[in-house]
Amino acid sequence: MIIWVRNIVLILFLLTIIYLALSTLSRRRRLNRLKLDYKTGSHTEPEGEFISKGMQKYERSLKPKLFAGVYLFPLAVILLLGYLAQYS
Repeated sequence: MIIWVRNIVLILFLLTIIYLALSTLSRRRRLNRLKLDYKTGSHTEPEGEFISKGMQKYERSLKPKLFAGVYLFPLAVILLLGYLAQYS
């Protein structure tokens, strides 16, 4: 039983590292895209305000919420495999 707990903790640790890497990469890409859009377009508002509004829109979008699948999908597969191993 302790081996299972240790493995689950290790898996959660690895999934957390993957989640942080994906979310950081995605935020940086969005920030760079907003900076490029500001430089190429003609905007009346200051750059900081434009980027702030763009990042707020990004936070409310679906993409950051999809990164929760980094946790949900592997854990669901582990639970399914555990269930099938137990009851088959």
